[in-house]
Amino acid sequence: MMADMEADDGDSPATSEETNTSRSSSNLVHPWPYLQNMFSFVEKRGESYIMQCKLCVPKKSNISAYKNSTSNLRKHVERRHPSKMKAFIDCVATRKRTSDSEPQEVVAKQVKLDEMMAAGVGRRVPQSKLDKLVMAFICDGHHALSVVEQPAFKDLITTLNPQSHVISRPTLRIRIQEAANHMKTNLMSHLAKVRYVGTTTDCWTAHQQSFLGMTVHWIDEHTLERQSAALACKRLKGSHTFDILAAAIDDIHCQYKIRGKVVRTTTDSGSNFIKAFAVFGEHSQDPEESDPDCEEPDTNDLVDAFSILEKDTRLEFQLPSHQRCACHLLNLVATTDATKADDTYKRLSRSSFAKCQGLWNKTGRSYVAAEFVQDQCQLQLIRPNQTRWNSTYMAIERLLRIIDDKGEVAIRNVCEEFRLKM
Repeated sequence: MMADMEADDGDSPATSEETNTSRSSSNLVHPWPYLQNMFSFVEKRGESYIMQCKLCVPKKSNISAYKNSTSNLRKHVERRHPSKMKAFIDCVATRKRTSDSEPQEVVAKQVKLDEMMAAGVGRRVPQSKLDKLVMAFICDGHHALSVVEQPAFKDLITTLNPQSHVISRPTLRIRIQEAANHMKTNLMSHLAKVRYVGTTTDCWTAHQQSFLGMTVHWIDEHTLERQSAALACKRLKGSHTFDILAAAIDDIHCQYKIRGKVVRTTTDSGSNFIKAFAVFGEHSQDPEESDPDCEEPDTNDLVDAFSILEKDTRLEFQLPSHQRCACHLLNLVATTDATKADDTYKRLSRSSFAKCQGLWNKTGRSYVAAEFVQDQCQLQLIRPNQTRWNSTYMAIERLLRIIDDKGEVAIRNVCEEFRLKM
């Protein structure tokens, strides 16, 4: 319904609404800029805009139009200015609404949006997505599962996403196990399509615990690209004897159903690995064994087959052919065999490494000595480890770095403090 407040032509003087036109409207923003040539904005009253018709000049006619509709303005033009109706329709048809078409309402909506963002509604992350992100954070960073129980971590999550809760420690453990099983299933299904693979394995000790790791490698028959995957990183209890290693390696091969597909397994040149493959590994057949001229065994000799099988422990595990790591062999050549080839080198090597060993022993047994090295060299020494054959290289590299950065004076001061010969 049109709320037309205009006065009839030639009627009584202007009403109180008309007297409001005396106030300045220059600072008011027009709600419909494309109609500025026909109507001027007077004020906002409730949910309506009070507009003044410029076509009625010198008469002052105020028209009330609802904020979301210009129908009252259209009816006014149609009734009082029919000759301008086509111009009104053209203005409406060619209008271009901009972000400030309704400035008062835009400001109000912006305030509500800020309130929503402050409450976290606008950036809410689904609970399932949040659980996956937390699990990835724990696994990729090798963090303890107890991190999710720390108050600071809970505050971090709930502050960033107030509508969510932090996954519990037992649930996280179950989710990680399920993800590991799913990953293992996918890998097994992929390996089932591969004909030949190679594996690598190694064992080590850290934090008074032993571990065995294994990786698998194969060539994609379509792209001829090398593919790799990690099979295991498991605890290894007991001594690192050849039979314990053989059992662990064979168990992993059986788990992934690649026992008959492994062409070779690469390890370092440790005596325990060498013996494990010497006893349980595959060996090339001796030509003499297949010689047709060999004499047939005497069938008259009765043999207790059961007792032989019972004593033959080689039937317990089946390992593939063995491949020694080339890098480890080169390291042995540089550290062990080189001393046997040249007596002069052997004497110099023993003398130099004896002095280095004295430094490593001092810093490893006394925290006071370690602090003195830190003060003098601004770096700590790296102690070699017999089971990590590259650690000797890193330890020597650290000493050379200290000499390059601080000069021989730093090492000399350390040797004098520890009463070691330079």
